[in-house]
Amino acid sequence: MEPSLSPIRSLRGHADHVCKAAFSKNGNNLKIISTSLDKTVRIWDVDTGEQENSFEGHGSRTCGLAVSMDGSRIVSGAEDGKIIIWDADTKEIIRCLSHHTNVVICIQFSPDEKRLASTSSNGTPKIWDVDTGELVFDIDDHQDEVCTMAYSPNGSKIASGSFDQTVRVWNARTGKQQTQPLIHDSKVCSILWSPDSRRLISGCVDGQIYFWSAPTGAQLGSPLRAHSDVIMLLAISPDGELIASASRDHTARLWSTSTRKPFGHVLQHASQVNTVAFSPDGQLVATGGGENIIYLWDISQESTIMTNAVSPSFISPASHVTSYIDQVMNLCLVYTAAYLMLVLLSSQKVPILFQPPLH
Repeated sequence: MEPSLSPIRSLRGHADHVCKAAFSKNGNNLKIISTSLDKTVRIWDVDTGEQENSFEGHGSRTCGLAVSMDGSRIVSGAEDGKIIIWDADTKEIIRCLSHHTNVVICIQFSPDEKRLASTSSNGTPKIWDVDTGELVFDIDDHQDEVCTMAYSPNGSKIASGSFDQTVRVWNARTGKQQTQPLIHDSKVCSILWSPDSRRLISGCVDGQIYFWSAPTGAQLGSPLRAHSDVIMLLAISPDGELIASASRDHTARLWSTSTRKPFGHVLQHASQVNTVAFSPDGQLVATGGGENIIYLWDISQESTIMTNAVSPSFISPASHVTSYIDQVMNLCLVYTAAYLMLVLLSSQKVPILFQPPLH
């Protein structure tokens, strides 16, 4: 069995599967918001693990979830197609959106929080005006169920992923398609953007993670074989250095975005994992699924391991150029020393046990 990390806290209270979980920070108070098949939306205190509030306005099982940046508004979607915008402090319903006819799977605020994107298993993503509750436009080019949508961090584009095995990229203001469909070998369950809005990352039913150029639609390398079963959700750390993947294979896993290698320990569960989220500082990960429990994991020690490793930034800001050159030079010295050792061993007719990688 693979080495696994132990959770630092278990948030117990849901009576059925946890569907989505998200961190929310209001001042110095860090919270977790969650939806569940028990028809509730709940707020938890991260420090104590105690439940603070429960929102019970839905008449059917809740799934989709979005939280405003300041934590003042919570948006939840349910099996009956209804979306509710809540005041997080008063628990009052601000607005109900009811154009969907089936379970609302995914909800996301636009970066300026003026619009809201939602997807439903009826296959038609919708864009809403947050203040008025009016439907701005539909996106109906997909040929099957649409499970996921995501705004680019710069707010200019929306990506949608579907069981028709495509990801499509749209102009966020007009809804016009921007590129040719990004073709996958399997149904797409989750998508996310890199922090610089130039990369798309998608997770599929076959357990693979794909990487794409957002401007061109070109696939970047081969898919990462991440899980042995369906990838339910992907998340990206605030600095863009890590991807977290939640799967029906009873695990959540962390991956380096620069090397695409496994990072740290496996987050092992006893049932399928439906959701995964990073805290705002990237030090904690929250997961939840079929155990009806939200687990908190401290990955700061794993982060220390990564900081000490040679790993160019996924975003590649200019401030990292000097340190990256130093790392490359160090690698060259290592490989040169290895090559000289190789020559020495060869001249002495000693069996060669190591060969430097070829570039």
